[in-house]
Amino acid sequence: MKVLLDTSLLMLIVEQGRDLIRAAEDILGEVIEPYILEDTVDELEKIAKRRGGKAELANLALKLTEKMVKIKYVKELPVDLKLIEAAQEHRMVLAAVDQKMIKEARKKKIPLIIFHKDLRVTFEGWTL
Repeated sequence: MKVLLDTSLLMLIVEQGRDLIRAAEDILGEVIEPYILEDTVDELEKIAKRRGGKAELANLALKLTEKMVKIKYVKELPVDLKLIEAAQEHRMVLAAVDQKMIKEARKKKIPLIIFHKDLRVTFEGWTL
């Protein structure tokens, strides 16, 4: 299953030090192919240039992205909207933490893997 990941999720994975993607695979019983937008890499690079704990997390998240397929999405939109449109256009599942983005994706009926702050994982928009 092709899954598009957002920046917040990558930061959460690193912060928790757990393979949340593997946990989702175990629940789904299906292998997840992680994809990211080039814009997500750009966001992580900007965060990594700052100082502090978030910068360290962003640097570690950037290492995770090295093994992921990157998608160039050229429309001039905020990154969250690019993620939603790219997921819809490429018929991917969107994996997210950000509630605002999740709400928008629901409106467009995009399948979701939602990673909650308490590390629960929920699925919406398709049947297993």
